Amino acid sequence: MERAERRKDRRLRARFGVSCHAVGSTADKPCDGRTVNVSSGGLYFETTGTFEPGSLLRVELSIPPTPGLLEFGGRIAGFARVLRAHSIGGSLPGEESSSERYGVAVQFCRPPRLCI
Repeated sequence: MERAERRKDRRLRARFGVSCHAVGSTADKPCDGRTVNVSSGGLYFETTGTFEPGSLLRVELSIPPTPGLLEFGGRIAGFARVLRAHSIGGSLPGEESSSERYGVAVQFCRPPRLCI
Protein backbone atom coordinates (compact mmCIF):
# COMPACT_ATOMS: atom_id res chain seq x y z
CA MET A 1 0.00 0.00 0.00
CA GLU A 2 1.40 3.39 -0.99
CA ARG A 3 1.58 6.19 1.58
CA ALA A 4 -0.18 9.44 0.75
CA GLU A 5 2.16 12.41 0.27
CA ARG A 6 1.67 14.86 3.15
CA ARG A 7 4.13 17.54 2.04
CA LYS A 8 2.71 20.84 0.91
CA ASP A 9 5.52 21.48 -1.62
CA ARG A 10 6.87 19.08 -4.23
CA ARG A 11 10.47 17.96 -3.55
CA LEU A 12 13.13 17.83 -6.25
CA ARG A 13 16.11 15.52 -5.90
CA ALA A 14 18.98 17.96 -6.32
CA ARG A 15 22.61 18.03 -5.19
CA PHE A 16 23.68 21.58 -4.38
CA GLY A 17 26.35 22.81 -2.03
CA VAL A 18 24.82 24.21 1.14
CA SER A 19 26.34 26.37 3.84
CA CYS A 20 24.51 27.10 7.08
CA HIS A 21 25.12 28.95 10.28
CA ALA A 22 23.00 28.82 13.43
CA VAL A 23 21.54 32.26 14.19
CA GLY A 24 23.18 33.59 17.36
CA SER A 25 26.08 31.13 17.14
CA THR A 26 29.57 32.38 17.94
CA ALA A 27 31.17 29.86 15.55
CA ASP A 28 33.36 31.58 12.97
CA LYS A 29 32.98 28.95 10.29
CA PRO A 30 29.63 27.93 8.75
CA CYS A 31 28.69 24.27 8.48
CA ASP A 32 28.90 22.96 4.91
CA GLY A 33 27.09 20.06 3.28
CA ARG A 34 25.10 18.86 0.27
CA THR A 35 21.37 18.90 -0.39
CA VAL A 36 19.52 15.65 -0.99
CA ASN A 37 16.23 17.26 -1.97
CA VAL A 38 14.86 20.77 -2.20
CA SER A 39 11.43 22.41 -2.39
CA SER A 40 10.16 25.96 -2.23
CA GLY A 41 9.24 25.31 1.42
CA GLY A 42 12.40 23.65 2.69
CA LEU A 43 15.19 21.20 2.09
CA TYR A 44 16.93 18.12 3.40
CA PHE A 45 20.73 18.07 3.47
CA GLU A 46 23.66 16.02 4.70
CA THR A 47 26.43 17.62 6.74
CA THR A 48 29.05 16.86 9.37
CA GLY A 49 27.49 19.34 11.81
CA THR A 50 24.38 18.72 13.85
CA PHE A 51 21.62 21.10 14.89
CA GLU A 52 18.87 20.91 17.48
CA PRO A 53 15.26 20.76 16.24
CA GLY A 54 13.74 24.23 16.49
CA SER A 55 17.07 25.99 15.84
CA LEU A 56 17.05 28.90 13.41
CA LEU A 57 19.64 28.72 10.61
CA ARG A 58 20.83 31.04 7.88
CA VAL A 59 21.04 28.74 4.86
CA GLU A 60 22.83 29.48 1.58
CA LEU A 61 22.65 27.24 -1.50
CA SER A 62 25.24 27.37 -4.28
CA ILE A 63 23.46 26.93 -7.61
CA PRO A 64 25.64 25.89 -10.57
CA PRO A 65 25.28 27.64 -13.94
CA THR A 66 22.13 26.46 -15.72
CA PRO A 67 21.60 27.40 -19.39
CA GLY A 68 18.39 29.35 -19.89
CA LEU A 69 17.75 29.69 -16.16
CA LEU A 70 20.73 30.99 -14.19
CA GLU A 71 23.44 31.41 -16.81
CA PHE A 72 26.31 32.20 -14.42
CA GLY A 73 25.15 30.29 -11.38
CA GLY A 74 24.53 32.00 -8.09
CA ARG A 75 23.57 31.73 -4.47
CA ILE A 76 20.15 31.55 -2.87
CA ALA A 77 19.86 32.35 0.84
CA GLY A 78 17.26 32.51 3.55
CA PHE A 79 16.38 31.62 7.11
CA ALA A 80 15.06 28.19 8.03
CA ARG A 81 13.93 26.32 11.12
CA VAL A 82 15.35 22.84 11.83
CA LEU A 83 12.54 20.26 11.83
CA ARG A 84 14.69 17.22 12.53
CA ALA A 85 18.32 16.10 12.54
CA HIS A 86 19.63 12.57 12.85
CA SER A 87 22.87 10.64 12.50
CA ILE A 88 23.27 8.80 9.20
CA GLY A 89 26.87 7.61 9.80
CA GLY A 90 29.89 7.66 7.51
CA SER A 91 31.49 10.71 5.93
CA LEU A 92 30.30 12.97 3.13
CA PRO A 93 31.37 12.10 -0.43
CA GLY A 94 34.69 13.81 -1.12
CA GLU A 95 35.46 14.23 2.60
CA GLU A 96 38.78 12.79 3.71
CA SER A 97 38.00 12.81 7.43
CA SER A 98 35.83 10.21 9.07
CA SER A 99 33.53 12.78 10.70
CA GLU A 100 30.05 11.56 11.50
CA ARG A 101 27.40 12.56 8.99
CA TYR A 102 23.97 13.98 9.83
CA GLY A 103 20.75 14.40 7.88
CA VAL A 104 19.00 17.70 8.57
CA ALA A 105 15.49 18.72 7.44
CA VAL A 106 14.64 22.42 7.50
CA GLN A 107 11.60 24.51 6.66
CA PHE A 108 12.12 28.01 5.25
CA CYS A 109 10.69 30.84 7.33
CA ARG A 110 9.94 32.64 4.06
CA PRO A 111 11.00 31.86 0.49
CA PRO A 112 14.79 32.15 0.02
CA ARG A 113 16.13 34.94 -2.19
CA LEU A 114 18.80 35.19 -4.83
CA CYS A 115 21.97 36.79 -3.40
CA ILE A 116 23.35 39.63 -5.51
